[in-house]
Amino acid sequence: MFLQNISKFISNYRYEQATVESISTVKAAFLDFFGVTYRGAGEDASKIAFNTVEEIFSGNLKLNLGASIIGTKVKTDMLSAAFLNGVAAHILELDDGHRGAQIHLGAIIFPTALAISESHDLSGKEFLEAVIVGYEVGILLGKIVNPDHRNRGFHTTGTIGTFIAGAVASKLLKLDENQTLNALGLCGTQAAGLLESDHGGSMGKALHAGKAAYNGVLSALLARNGFTGSGTIFEGDEGFLKAMVFDNTDYDSESFSFENAIKDVGKVRVRDIYFKKYPFCRHLHSSIDTALKLKASIGDEYDHIENLAVKTYKIAAEHNNFNPKNLEELKQSLPYAVAISLVVGEVSVDEINQLIEYGLLDNYSSVDVVKSIKSLASKMLILSDDKLNELYPDKRPSNVIIKLDKQFRNGVFQNITLLPKGDFENPFQLRELIDKFKGLNPQYNVKNLTVIDSLEEYSMKYVIDKLNE
Repeated sequence: MFLQNISKFISNYRYEQATVESISTVKAAFLDFFGVTYRGAGEDASKIAFNTVEEIFSGNLKLNLGASIIGTKVKTDMLSAAFLNGVAAHILELDDGHRGAQIHLGAIIFPTALAISESHDLSGKEFLEAVIVGYEVGILLGKIVNPDHRNRGFHTTGTIGTFIAGAVASKLLKLDENQTLNALGLCGTQAAGLLESDHGGSMGKALHAGKAAYNGVLSALLARNGFTGSGTIFEGDEGFLKAMVFDNTDYDSESFSFENAIKDVGKVRVRDIYFKKYPFCRHLHSSIDTALKLKASIGDEYDHIENLAVKTYKIAAEHNNFNPKNLEELKQSLPYAVAISLVVGEVSVDEINQLIEYGLLDNYSSVDVVKSIKSLASKMLILSDDKLNELYPDKRPSNVIIKLDKQFRNGVFQNITLLPKGDFENPFQLRELIDKFKGLNPQYNVKNLTVIDSLEEYSMKYVIDKLNE
């Protein structure tokens, strides 16, 4: 059984096996996660989720329990904390991910790991051990199922994310190999998440992250107490692969090899994850980077742009919403992402919020900067380019071409980005991640973050109390 090998890896992995690079990467990812989630806790979706969970508990959510809700002084049960922190981690569209696996990882891994580690008073070493396991399992499974899984309309963060949370929870709860297999089996039958929630402009995308963390913790707790799950839920005749990945029934072919997949168990590099600079879907980031390069050339002469085209790979080109009606739709809109970059030159949460206040999502606005953004978006041509599509998913290319009017001698400017800022080949430096943290949380005392440097020396109760001051 394929999941048996995964379970063996989860059960046997030890902190001492981790490379210095892996430990440094997950510490950076934890810092990034905490900053994004701390800010995300104040978003509408997070507040609605909090109030809903509190309603379920008849107003008694603020029990004296052991798991913290980031950005608040509230401690609650493990399931509620994992769910709420998962929603907050994903709502801003700023959490980490993996290009090949096509999945957001930290928004699942850290809510799960924090809920259990803090509740059970586990050490920083145990926390890091489980986090690394989560990244390894998530990258491996995501690369196995994609792009087929994503092309069938599934949101990998919700589906494979459930397995990830189950792996992390099983490690922290110290389940044996068989219990872990049962937990993963239970994860597989709860794995859910449809891309229509993402591209339909709803809060459902963040729900996927919260529910994946919740279901993973629940599965591990059930398995620990003797509840059984199918060990063949992944590769069985009516399992995950046949139902949710491959069209044909014979997936033991060129498209998928269990033998090759099993060889990769435990060999995936955590360092391959990316960090996000802009609060937009990752598929739009190369276009934003390219537009910002062009902005440096044309300055504030954007009103003289006669027309413009964005040539990119197919999946990115499909994000062609020219009339976003809410914040969730805006985050998936390639035309607006490029137009905002060319006009404003800053693509941050605060800038986006201000533009919305100025009427960016309304049918009409009297604010000049908003009118310029809307005008540019309406002039834009989005093209799926066959040559650029051939580079995907190893690259995420975008070529932006701008033609200026006669006043500028019909000048043409263009630039191309193959990989957006934040991928491991084009990485963030630690200071840039800290700057991102400060930008999101200007009132936060960043001196508290130094506890992450020596995470192994503390209990996770102490770490969270320090970070959440």
